[in-house]
Amino acid sequence: MAITETRRATGAGPSPTPKRRLPIQIANEARMIEATIDLLRVHPVDAVTSRMIAESSGTATNYISRYFGGRDGLLVAVAGELGRRINSQVRAEESLIGLDRPGNFVARIMDTPEVQMWFAVHRYLTSRGVGGIRPVGKPALVTSVEETIRLIFGLEGAYVPICANIFLTYVMGNAAFGEFLGTTDDDTEAAMATMATVVELLIERSARDSRR
Repeated sequence: MAITETRRATGAGPSPTPKRRLPIQIANEARMIEATIDLLRVHPVDAVTSRMIAESSGTATNYISRYFGGRDGLLVAVAGELGRRINSQVRAEESLIGLDRPGNFVARIMDTPEVQMWFAVHRYLTSRGVGGIRPVGKPALVTSVEETIRLIFGLEGAYVPICANIFLTYVMGNAAFGEFLGTTDDDTEAAMATMATVVELLIERSARDSRR
């Protein structure tokens, strides 16, 4: 059934035309997002209030509701901006392929404030049951890690997301529970070395399959 027919059958009218965003709104949104990121560098997510954001950005507190639908909506926008910055950082790493210890690269990325804030914001929004925090498709961090693994190991195909998931799970687990589990950064390096060996076997297997 066509969209117009569906609307006619359900009594729904035409979709509302999106409101045009004025330059002042775009500027205010950018200022509030940047101010929130600056505040997250020194405060936990739940300690950053709407008043703090308004004062830091030079805007009014009601702008947060007007432009983002509330503080959680602003944090969703902040998470998106942080994801874009992380992706840019990964792509800017020129010495990637020449690293003798590939885990060092991701360790540097994971230690950046943007990544730590990205995880903190998403954990906070998830704990509040906020919908729509997952972007369409894969999050920028996952895509970046997949690209990193592809470059480091020369791996292609369906094994790339599998290895990215294994690595992210291990690194995130070590970052969150390392003290409890007794794991260290050296263990992360050992995991990368093991994964490199596994990747070599997967490449050989893919080559054999392609010759059949």
